[in-house]
This record gives sequence, structure tokens and C-alpha cells, in this order.
Amino acid sequence: MRKPSESYLKLKKATDKILSGAGLVVLSPVFAGIAIAIKLEDGITAPVFFKQKRVGIHKSHFMLYKFRSMQTDTPHDMPTHLLTDPEQYLTGTGRWLRKTSLDELPQLLNIFQGDMAVVGPRPALWNQYDLLEERDRYGANDIRPGLTGWAQIHGRDELEIKEKARLDGYYVKHMSPVMDIRCILGTIRSVLKSEGVVEGGTGAMKSECNDRKKKLLIVTNHSYMLYRFRKELIQKLQEDYKIVISTPFVGHEEDLRNLGVRCIETDVERRSVNPFTDLKLFHTYKTILKKEKPDLVLTYSIKPNIYAGYLCGKMKIPFYANVQGLGTAFQKPVLSGIVTQMYRIAFQKVEKVFFENQENAAEFRKRKILQEEQEVILNGAGINLEEYRYCLYPDNDKIHFLYLGRIMREKGIDELFEAAERLQREGIEFVLDLVGFFEDEYKNQVEHLQKEGIVRFYGFQENPKPYYAQADCVVLPSYHEGMSNVLLEAAATGRAVITTDIPGCREAVDNGKSGMLCKVRNSNSLYKAMKRFTELPRVKREEIGKAGRAKMEREFDKNKVVEETVNVLKQERGMK
Repeated sequence: MRKPSESYLKLKKATDKILSGAGLVVLSPVFAGIAIAIKLEDGITAPVFFKQKRVGIHKSHFMLYKFRSMQTDTPHDMPTHLLTDPEQYLTGTGRWLRKTSLDELPQLLNIFQGDMAVVGPRPALWNQYDLLEERDRYGANDIRPGLTGWAQIHGRDELEIKEKARLDGYYVKHMSPVMDIRCILGTIRSVLKSEGVVEGGTGAMKSECNDRKKKLLIVTNHSYMLYRFRKELIQKLQEDYKIVISTPFVGHEEDLRNLGVRCIETDVERRSVNPFTDLKLFHTYKTILKKEKPDLVLTYSIKPNIYAGYLCGKMKIPFYANVQGLGTAFQKPVLSGIVTQMYRIAFQKVEKVFFENQENAAEFRKRKILQEEQEVILNGAGINLEEYRYCLYPDNDKIHFLYLGRIMREKGIDELFEAAERLQREGIEFVLDLVGFFEDEYKNQVEHLQKEGIVRFYGFQENPKPYYAQADCVVLPSYHEGMSNVLLEAAATGRAVITTDIPGCREAVDNGKSGMLCKVRNSNSLYKAMKRFTELPRVKREEIGKAGRAKMEREFDKNKVVEETVNVLKQERGMK
């Protein structure tokens, strides 16, 4: 787990002391007014402040201060959500104090004393063992607790214990001045709207606004891919829907939850054609649909499209599907026929199907799976141009070709290695940087190529941006794609691309201007393209990269793709 630097923690503590000291001085009239209000309601001898043992950094204990909002006979060391009818204990002034969060102001003294921070996980009661145990998993007990925090602006009292701890862990992982500012601004918004203040329990209620929203169920086969390429869409859809996601947990599920969605872990064998595991998946989807009762379903990839789509049709639930590429199933004659028939049955009641290129849509029409009016063509998932910014062209001593993705036959790995070995035999100086994980048996071959000095293997990398930045050219000789996100990311970074002349790849390239196209399953064609690139002067290679960036800005801006997707959903559902 990433730990914040000591220098930042020292700066944060000093800043907190200054801010809390200033707050105590500036807000002293407010303190006096609240004290008078409490005394007027409960009598001159009634205590103004409430003190309670809480858990601080490294699970040490300290006394937390609040303005007293409950009657003096309220159970002292019991969390509010465990009280029976907590409303009965609130005083008139206390009810107002809690609604406005002004009862928390005395914690400025805790911050000034160094027991707390302005931003951090909210301090747990000494006997909230379930919360403390969950926070241990994320290192959230090893920093100073805060007046407000990431969990506070994502639900406060509404959050379940596990969710609260998970959000606290997210803050620890991303601790920074920017994160603190986001928490403070979010707190101001939440306080002004009185969001998340629920007397009665952690996770006991949902906000009135959220209750009015319809429920959207997203069904996919890969949490990592969904978050990487669809998080902006999810965030936009949250404006109109409560979102639940059914997905295998293979990465970024925590980040999905931190977006404010609920995730249901669902096992999906992506590449298996085992009828028993598929039957189990079918029943799992049926159970989820019956339990969740979504107003709308959005599916991604072949098995969610077919199994969840068929069930939605039977259960009269409106659904939209995403075909992200034809994949292996359409490459094998016997399997292709079976999958075609299954798609025909599953898509009988589909509202719309989103495709990432024209030719995939045409193939579905040709196979009589869909009518043209049911198709929506998008430029893939689009590319976030703010996240993937243009990088200055590198000054490498030799050409760096980059392959980034799953290391498997269908990505053209055999052709890539053959072309690379041929370039080396001819004495051409280059490096092939290989970033990804093995889905087919290439480990021994990669190790051999490393010894030969042809390949530098980096394994799977969560953040691909540094590898795009150091590359001269990104190579993807894939056999089939929906729309290659790797090509979009590379071009947005300002890097030339070499890829196969197939649907889902050719759309991302202006051949001869922003990159080069080669023949699919043809190592000789790939070799010629790579060799031709090594012969280009540096200024020309840089020009090609800039042309790619310009193409992304014109055609593949993620904001436009998200807007188009949402507009289709709104039009079909009669929303404005």
C-alpha cells in the first residue's frame, strides 16, 4: 500500500494547527452563541460540551469534543446507529446542530492539540471494533483521524461499515493536498445540503434524492476494463440512475465503489465454453435480476449480452447491449453458428446495441441478428484527452517500439516476434518494450528474446502512461478488435502507431499520416512497416505522433462518446 511521505505528513500537521487556531479565534462568537442556546434550553448547569473516548493515530485513544446535542442520560459510549430510536434523545438545539454539523466545531480544539487533522478518516469510538478491524485492512488507522474525510462526502451516516472503511482506505492511498481540498469542498457542499445525516444508522437509509432515481444494472465480464474505459460514462449516468454493477472482481472494483456504485461479485469464465459454468452463470444473472429489479440494464461483452440480455427480454426489463468486438467466437465456424443463433434469441427484445465500428455492426445485420435501426455506432469508448495528454517526443538513443496489452496469439504476438527477430538479424538498432500479462504460453519465448536483447519485458503495469511517453511507436498487430483503446491512448499521447488493417484498428489511424497499417496475420508486412519507421528522420516520426493527437481530438474525445451514449439512453427511455 502506498504510504504518504513523512515530509507531507509534517506539512499537513503544521497546516492543520494554523487553520484550527485561526478557526478557534474567528469562530469564537459562534461558539458563544451555541453555548447560550444550549444553556437556554437545558438550564444554566447543563454541560455545553460532550466528551467521548475516540481512536486516534495507531489506535491510540483521545477525548473528542463536540457540542452536546443529546440529552444527558443518553448512553455514552454507544454509536448513534446502535441506539433504539436515536431521535428520542436529541434536544431541540441538538437536532439543529446535527443537521448543520455545527456540533462538530469543538473538534477544532482536537486538531489544534494534534489529536486530529482537518481531513482524515472520522475517529471511531474505542469500542467500534468492526470499523477498526476493517480500517486495519487499508492502513486507515495509521494516520490522524479527521474533522471530515473522503467517506464523509460520500454518504456519512448512510454508509455501511465495510464501505466506510473502504473509502477511508482510498483516502489514505491518494493522500495529497489536492485530495484534501476535494474533501473540504465536498464537505461544504454536503453540509449546505444536509446530505448524509441520518439518525439511526450506518447504511440504514438512502437519501431522498437517491430514492427518486431509477436503478441501472451494468453487467460486464471485467471490472478492470469497465473502470479503465467506462468510468466517465458511469459518473455521467449517476446523475439519473442509482447504479449497480455485476462483474468479476479482477481489478478496480474498489475504485468503482468509490465512484458511489454498488458492486456484485459475479464469476464469469470469459474464454470458457463449458456448458456447466455457463449454466451456472445464467442462473446467477437470473437471481441478480430478480433481487435487484432494475429499471434498465446495460450489458458489455458476449456472455452478459447473451445470457443477461435473454433474461431481460423474458422478464420485460429494458436493456441495451455493447458489442466491443466480434472476438474468437466469430472466428471459428462451428462456434460462430452457435453464437449467432444465441445472439438472435437474446437480442429479440433489445432496445439498442452499441458497436465500436461499422463493420461489426454490418456483420450483425448480415447474420440477421439485428435491424439497422437497432444499431448505434460509437468511436469505441473514446479517449480522455485530459488524462492522456500530449507528451514531448522522446530523445531515445535507439527506436523504442512498444507493445502494450495481453500477450496472446490473437493480438498478433507471433507476427510481432518474427518481425522483431528479422529486424535484429539485419542489424537494425531498436528495442521492443513489452508491457502486459500472459494469456497464452509465451513466457519461455519472451525469456529467450530478452536474452537475445530483442525484448525488454515489464509485465503488467497499472499505469501505462510512462511507457507511452518513452515509446517512439506503438505496435499492435491484432487479429480482431472492437476499438483498440491502446491505439487511442498511444495516439492521444502523441505517438505513431503501426497496426493491422482490420475493423477496430484502421479507424484509429490515418494510414501514412498518423501511423501505418499492415496486413493481418502477416509478419512480412509488419516487418516492412516497422523497418520503414526506423528509416524515418526524427522530425517525421514526431510529426506522425502530432497527427495522431489531432485525430483523437477531432474524432475520439471521450466527452463526446459519453454524451452520445447518454443521449441514446435518454431518448429511448423518454427522459429529458
